[in-house]
Formats: sequence, structure tokens, C-alpha cells
Amino acid sequence: MTELDNKKIMVTGGAGFIGYHLSKTLSNFTDTLTIYDNLSTGKIENVTDVPKAKFIKGDILDTETLYAQEKMDVIYHLAAQVVVPYSMENPMDDFNTNAKGTLCVLEKARKDDAKVIFASSAAVYGNPPTFPTPESYGFHPFSCYGLSKVIGEQYCQMYREQYGLNITITRFANVYGPRCHGVIHDFLNKIANNPDKLEIIGTGQQCRDFIHVSDVVDALIKIGTMTTVNGKVYNIGFGKTTSILELSNMILAILNLQNRTSVTTTNISWPGDVTKIWFDITNAKKELNWQPKVTLEDNIKEIVTERKIIT
Repeated sequence: MTELDNKKIMVTGGAGFIGYHLSKTLSNFTDTLTIYDNLSTGKIENVTDVPKAKFIKGDILDTETLYAQEKMDVIYHLAAQVVVPYSMENPMDDFNTNAKGTLCVLEKARKDDAKVIFASSAAVYGNPPTFPTPESYGFHPFSCYGLSKVIGEQYCQMYREQYGLNITITRFANVYGPRCHGVIHDFLNKIANNPDKLEIIGTGQQCRDFIHVSDVVDALIKIGTMTTVNGKVYNIGFGKTTSILELSNMILAILNLQNRTSVTTTNISWPGDVTKIWFDITNAKKELNWQPKVTLEDNIKEIVTERKIIT
């Protein structure tokens, strides 16, 4: 038995990439799981593939629909606008979804006296000079997206301190895995279409801490089952940094294309793009008894095998 067994659990943004994988795992613990998603970016197949879950098509800003849902014991709040360039072009939309939307979810949690696990981001750190970056570094957002996540975190801490809510904050590095359309799949698609050329958006020197979605879900489940993490903030990454150029070279080596494919860069970064993400995950490893297991290289090999990429 765990703290999650037979609890009424809601996953906002449960039709998204991470939300799907989390919901699928949570459905093993409870028969009263609710996926709450407006399907603006989430996919209906991510809902239908978790048949035990109840699906509510709703926006977190639609408080009438949100508050009308049954009383929850635990809320995993993943619903968000996560595209950095979009946040710079549409800061008001970004604020409404990420800051005001989080406030709406916290009000639902306050009414229900529900435990909250909030999904934040490496973007709250901006371009830190300290690597690996610990949770204690503080807030220095470099994008409107990062700022809206800071505001969400601050509201979480306010609701914990003033209303006594049980809240834990997780800051995600670059999450990848099945059903994710990120840089890894972008590179593989480009190579499959033309193995002679690979263009990298940006300088190629930008570095990321890649963490597999199964490891992220493992951390989220552990947090959901623990009673000692109230008020805590955890970096959830692999604890290693990889440049996009290194990533491309890794993929080409796995495909045995390193002597064939010409790699070029646009040398133009998008507004709000940070140069380096590298998490200190000491606290998560120690306090959650958690350890990321899936390496980037091994997973790329799996994807190549599954997709039967032949060059």
C-alpha cells in the first residue's frame, strides 16, 4: 500500500506528453483518476490509451468546470504553455495559462484540501553561472515562460504558507521519450528524409540536461507517496549536460553516419533561449531515494531500432 492507493487523483494536462505517461502509471494505483485537459496541445489518443481514467475536456482557466469536479485527494498540475518563443511573442497568453491557470488550480486544491505536485521548469534559472545548478540558486528567468513559472512557484509557496496546503514543486530539465516531438525526434526525422545533411537550429553549442520521461514519472510517483516532501523543491534531471552538437554526433555515430552526414547550424537562437542547463540532482537522489536510470545513448539506440531507421 502507498499514499496513492485508491486516492482521488487529478492530472491537469494529462493528455500531454508527460501527463500521458504519468496518468498511465497512476492508473495502476487508483480507479478514480481524472485527466483534465483542454486538448489545445494534448492529444485525445493520450487519453484513450489510459482507459481507466475519467476524462474532462476543460481549461484550467474555466473555474466553473474545474471547481465542479469531485473532491480530489491529490492534484498533479502539469497543464502549461511550454513553448519559449511563443511566450516571448504572446506574453499575455503565457501568463494567463501558466500563472493565472496555476492560481485557479491552487484554488481547487484549497477547496478540496488536496495535495499538489506542481511541474515547474529549468527556465526559472535563466542562464545561471553555477553548474551543476542547485535548487538554491534562485530565480533569474530569461524568458516570459520562465517568469510565468516563477510566479506559479511563488503562488504555490504562498498557498502552502498561508492556507496550509501540502505542496511540492518539481523543476524539470529537458524531458524526452515516447510520444515526445523534441530535438531527438526532429534530428531522426531529418536524417531519415536526407541522411546527407543535418541542420541544427541555433548554434549547436546550447547545452541541455536530458531526462527520460520514465525517470520523471518515477520521481513524481515517489513524491506522491511521500509525507516528508511538503514545501520542498526538487530538480528532476539526469545531472549531466549535453550540447546539441554532441547530441547530433551521438545520433550520427549510432547510425554509422558520422563520415557521411554534413552538419550545419543556423547560428540564430530564438528569443528567450538559454545557453546551458545542467541540474544538481543531489537533493532528489537523497531525499526521494530516486536515481535516473535511462541514459540518452541507450534510449536513442532503442528509438533507432523501433523506428527501423536504415540509412
